[in-house]
Formats: sequence, structure tokens, C-alpha cells
Amino acid sequence: MPPRAQAGVGGQNPEFVLREFEGMNTLAAREAINDNEFWWCENAIPIAAGKVLPVSGAAQLSTVAEATSPTYTCNFNVSGVTYALVVFASSGNGYILTVATGVWTKVFTGTLTSGQTFATPYNNQGLLIVDPTGYWDYAVTTPGVLTVQNNAVASITNGIMNRLPGGVSVFLTASGLAGAGAMLQPVYEVVFVNLVNAGTGYAVGDTINLTDNNPTLPAQIIVATITGGGATGPIGTITLPTGGSYPGPIYTSGATSPAATTGPSGTVTTTTGGGTGVAVAVKIQPTAMNILARGSGYALGGTLVDNYGDTWTVVPSGVISGTSIATYDGRVWISYLRTVNFTDIDSYVSFGGVGGSFTIPDAYLVANITALYAANNYLYIFGDTSIDALSNVTVAAGVTSFSRINVTGSVGCSLASSIFSYYRGIVFYHASGIYLLSGSTPEKISEKISGIIAAAVGTQVYGGTVLVAGELCAVVQLVINDDFAQTATVTRPLFVLFFRGRWWVYSFPFTAGFYTTASFTYAAAGIATLAAFRCTGALTAYYRCFSPAVALPWLLRTKLWDAGAPLHEKQSMNAAIAGQFQGINPTGVIINVDTETATTPTRPIDVPSDGYALEVTLSTEGGSQYLGLTVTGSTDMTQIDLLALRGKQDRNMLAG
Repeated sequence: MPPRAQAGVGGQNPEFVLREFEGMNTLAAREAINDNEFWWCENAIPIAAGKVLPVSGAAQLSTVAEATSPTYTCNFNVSGVTYALVVFASSGNGYILTVATGVWTKVFTGTLTSGQTFATPYNNQGLLIVDPTGYWDYAVTTPGVLTVQNNAVASITNGIMNRLPGGVSVFLTASGLAGAGAMLQPVYEVVFVNLVNAGTGYAVGDTINLTDNNPTLPAQIIVATITGGGATGPIGTITLPTGGSYPGPIYTSGATSPAATTGPSGTVTTTTGGGTGVAVAVKIQPTAMNILARGSGYALGGTLVDNYGDTWTVVPSGVISGTSIATYDGRVWISYLRTVNFTDIDSYVSFGGVGGSFTIPDAYLVANITALYAANNYLYIFGDTSIDALSNVTVAAGVTSFSRINVTGSVGCSLASSIFSYYRGIVFYHASGIYLLSGSTPEKISEKISGIIAAAVGTQVYGGTVLVAGELCAVVQLVINDDFAQTATVTRPLFVLFFRGRWWVYSFPFTAGFYTTASFTYAAAGIATLAAFRCTGALTAYYRCFSPAVALPWLLRTKLWDAGAPLHEKQSMNAAIAGQFQGINPTGVIINVDTETATTPTRPIDVPSDGYALEVTLSTEGGSQYLGLTVTGSTDMTQIDLLALRGKQDRNMLAG
């Protein structure tokens, strides 16, 4: 492997040229990073050698009357329209934000104060939301409506199942069903038939379907024998291989349901042969109670009885609570403490059937489950310092089984909002850094910005992916105590971005004192887009980041290169920048020459005719030995090609 290209050389007339642009490094001291790395690279993406692109700022779309910043966000899609759930734990309010237009719709008022709300998109229909206080869906049960799933009808237990004549009027009477919104419908099947009229023209093997009263599946009678000695004739005997399925009356609310004619009369039939005139006496029996809508607010022990004495007991879900939720393998998985509950197949509300639960007793799960995340054919189960991978979900004899392996017992994630997919891996935040889980081993990818990680404060961390200048970047929003880019330590929100092994940072203005902000990423016409929030103490504003029309200051700080010898007092220095300028004088680009002890006064540069800007400044730091550059700008450049610094010589420092 060839040696790394050097930025320059030291000596009495030191010369340093930076054009490789390898990204940021805050791990080592500024004097010790690689020659071609930045100590700080803010609001400019280091695409490649000779190509750093300043980026644009954030456009405000709307505001909402919330005095503190959001504590949780989750975007979802309904029929091609992107929305986001935005939660404010201080007020307990939750909103559905229409992402494209910035319209806010309040759906929770004072409910979500735990700071542990979590949500997941469901089937491109809407959003499933859990909190320690309950379980809801938005737009899944009913389009555009928040539906409470606490104490919903989870299942029905059959009681007395009598036989009754087919084709009779049936109604349901309720006892102890105090909830609302459920729709329940019994299902009957034919269990006995007796030949009343043998008809004529039937053949052995003919199938007779009992088709009246709207069966979901009609009962089928097979002609077993005929009379008369010919190939066709009156029916002698019959069999009943299929009892069919006949819906009964629908119960919605109140004491008694409307009546409905239930089961076949035995005289309305179709046949596979040419026979006609058959009639049978029919007995039907209830087999189940269909749950057409689950409602909410139901208590244990409520019953339904039909007017023939058949009984059913309603089993409610209870208060479903959780701190994380995911959809995986056609089911919904909800965690609370160390337990995971999962629904029946293709259901988001029924925990009966082949649904169930399991608890992780293992010592490597230090406290409780912190997050569930589905990706790459696995359901990942995060703890503070551990990760499990669940897969191979199967059902046998009505019981669900799966495999669960421990991926790591030394690193996990406490901040669920920081977990996201990046290509075929999963990125997540841990107190020790930002990790990429690809395959079975988590890999720390944030070594180069360890200084930023060490300066992070607070517990609100958000992650996602965003497309910038054609590069798909992993982006994590933190709050840091910043003394890298500031003259004094400033606590501020900051995005750190990663692509192809390079780090850089993105920021836009905020109100001091309201540091905890939220963000989310979403696909807009297939482009990964970043959205974020800023709070003023009275309002919270919603922004779309990297908006082309919004100017944004950028800041670059190079390595402090070793000049090779102490500088002379009043020694002159040349500093240069090359790139693509726009506009006329003055450019707005400012260059400072830094040493290990101080920074020179700012020097604005003019637009040169040949694409280069060269300024002469003076070093008053006699005895200092390290030299670097701090360069700032805004709309003045569209691309930065080169940064350079050297002691004064007669020849052109950029020649050759």
C-alpha cells in the first residue's frame, strides 16, 4: 500500500497544501491527525480529493404552539403520502405532521408524558403506537383516525352451543359489555340434514349446495344413492361432507342486536347435476364468533347469548403497554421491561391464536429491553449492553416457535430513536460511540469523531439516512458541548454524517437554552431527506434540511501542521484557497492562520480572476511551531478545491 500523501513540508519557509480532503478527525489532537484530514468540517461535504462542496441550510415550513422540543418522532406512509408522529413529553401532546405541507393535527392531548412513546409503520396503512400507558393505531383501523386498542375485544370463547333449525330469525343479547366500537358476528354451520323431498333426476355423486341466507361457504350435500333402478331418479340417501359457514346477526352496541335470518332453509339449492325438487330439514349450530371490529373499553366477563341459548364470553386485551414496537414476519411485537408480546399471524391487535409472549431471563440483558428493530430478516432485541437476533418464526400444532441468539453482550443501545438501517447494516448509538451492525459483529465507526462523542450530552439522539450531493450519508443528531468550532464552549444540536469512511457535520441556527431537538429522515420521491425541529421556548418550528434556497455558513479547520522550526516574530505567511467562486467582491470567505497558541486576525479575501485567492498575513507568534487554517464562508463558493499555507518565498507557491 503506498504511503499517505503528505500535505506539505516544514522548515524556515514551511509549505502545506491540502487537497486530499479525507474527512474529519477529532480523535487525536489537532497537531496529530493525518495531514489530509480536517480537524473540523461543518456544512461542507468532503466528496473527494479536490472537491469539498458547501451545502445549503434548512427551510422552515411551519410552527406549532409547543414550548419545548419534541421528544420522539416517527415517519410513516399512507397511500403515497408521508406523515410523521411528533411527541412532546413535557405537555403529553402528540401530533400527526403532514411532511410535505407542514400541517399539524393533534391526536393526543396530555396523554404521552412518559418519554417512552414508540411507534412503527404498519402495512402502508398507518402507524402503531405504544407507551407505558397504552396502545393505539393511527389510520390502520379507520383512515385518518386515532383508535385506542386498550381493552379491545381480543378473542371470544364459545360456551353453550345448541342445535337450532336453519333459516330462523336469530338475535343476540349482551350482558356486561360496557365498551364501544366492537362489531361481533356469530358463525353457524349445518350439522344435520334429513331428506324431506327426494326430488327427481338426481344421480349418485351429485353435489347439492344449500345457498340461501348468504353463506360465506354453502353447505354441501352429496347424493349417496337413488331409487327407481335407473341412472337418475329420486334421492335415496345423502351425506353431509361440508357444513358450510353462515353468518348470523351483527352485534355492535346496546342490549340487543338486530335480528337476522340465519342458516339455510333447506329448500333453496343448486346442484351439479340435472335433478330438481330436493328439500331437506336442516339443523345448524354456532361454531365461532367473528370479530369484525375490536373496539375498546371492554371488561373481562362480558357475554353474548342468542335467542336459542347459545353463549359466548368476550375476552378483552386489557391495557396493552410497551416501550418499543416492531412489525416482523407478519406480526406485531411489543416489548415492556424484559418481556416481548407478539400477535397472531397477520394481526396488529389479536394476541390470541398463535400469538404469545416470552421473557428474557439471561444475565447479559443487564436491565430491560430498550428497543425492537426489524431488518435484514431479523428482529433485533436491544438492551443497554446487549443485542439479540430473533428469526425463523414457525407455527406447529398451534404454537409459535423461533430461534433467538445473542449477538453481543458488551454493547447495545439505550436510545431507540438512534437505530436505523444503512445499506445492509444497522447503525445505532451507544455511549461509547456510533456502531454499525453488519452480520453478527457490531463495528464502531465513530473513532474519527470520538471527540464529538465524548462531548455529547442529553438522551435525545436521532438517526437516519440522507442523500447529500449524490452521497447516501448516515446521519445522527446529537447535542454537544462544542469547543471545536467555537471560541468558548457552546451547547448546541449538531448532525454528524458518515459516508465512505468520512465524517463531517451539519448545523443550522437554534435558540440558546433549547438544545434538545428532534429529527427524522424520510423518502421524498425516492430521495432520502432530512427534517428537523427547533424550539424557541414558545413555538416549535419544523424544517426541511438542505434546502437549496437557504444560505448556510460553512467552517473548515485543517490540521496544525508541524512547521519544522519555530516561527520568527513578524514572519510573513501566505494562505490560499482555490475553488469555484460566485458573485463579486467581497467574497465573504475569511481565512485565519492558526498556531498552537493563537489565531491571527480574520482576513477576508477578494475574488481572483484565475480561481485562486492568495492573502498575505503576519505571524506574530514568535516561537510557535505549528500552523493551520480556519476558513469560513457562505454563498460565496460552490466548491473548494484546495487550501494552502506557506512561509513567504519569491516563487509562486501554487506553481507546478
